[in-house]
Amino acid sequence: YAIRSLKLAVEQKENALENAKNQLKNYYVYAPFDGEISSVSVSKGDKVSSGTSLAVLITKQKIAKISLNEVDVVKVKEDQQAKLTFDAMDDLKIEGEVIEVDNVGTVSQGVVTYNVKIGFDTKDERVKSGMSVNAEIVTETKENILLVPNSAVKSLGEKYYVEMPGENNNSN
Repeated sequence: YAIRSLKLAVEQKENALENAKNQLKNYYVYAPFDGEISSVSVSKGDKVSSGTSLAVLITKQKIAKISLNEVDVVKVKEDQQAKLTFDAMDDLKIEGEVIEVDNVGTVSQGVVTYNVKIGFDTKDERVKSGMSVNAEIVTETKENILLVPNSAVKSLGEKYYVEMPGENNNSN
């Protein structure tokens, strides 16, 4: 009976250790990209809240930060592809990828906006911090779809057809 009791105590301690290891994962801060920490703005034991800047991370990867309204942000997810253009450079188009979408929006004059971060890599030295950027995010793709102008769709009674260029369709 004493051995059984000791085995149960060991099992409980092992379970407590496993729970502690799982909880420890919540005490780490993860960045969405690789880099090197250049400075830390908090100390051990400091209390922080969501949005608190903890450190400065230097990386070769560049990040574009854009704001989207609540209607558009629901379509955007991490890992979606994006095309970036810069107001200062008409000839530069860069491929990027959504790396973070804010869960909490910012209200300004009654309009809710959400920050979206797009990671991109470029060796073009003209790209500088703080530049204006435009992003086109691919939220959905469909293959083998025929796209025709709405003006080309015609009807005859309850039947619909597409009028081809150069044709004079009076029948279907």
